[in-house]
Amino acid sequence: MEFKCPKCGKVTPSTCTNKDGKKQFNSKFFPFCSQRCKLIDMGAWFDGDYSIPTKDSDQEQDI
Repeated sequence: MEFKCPKCGKVTPSTCTNKDGKKQFNSKFFPFCSQRCKLIDMGAWFDGDYSIPTKDSDQEQDI
């Protein structure tokens, strides 16, 4: 099966079967196509471009 890199859109294969019949990732950077795309994505997380929404606790709202 093939997937698109979430950063650049390049099509990359996801998994293959090794000699033992076990599935493994073709790339150590999966789901990214390269280390470059992986690092760009990590930098976006560090810069706060992505965030996970949270609900403030009641205690924090009272302050």
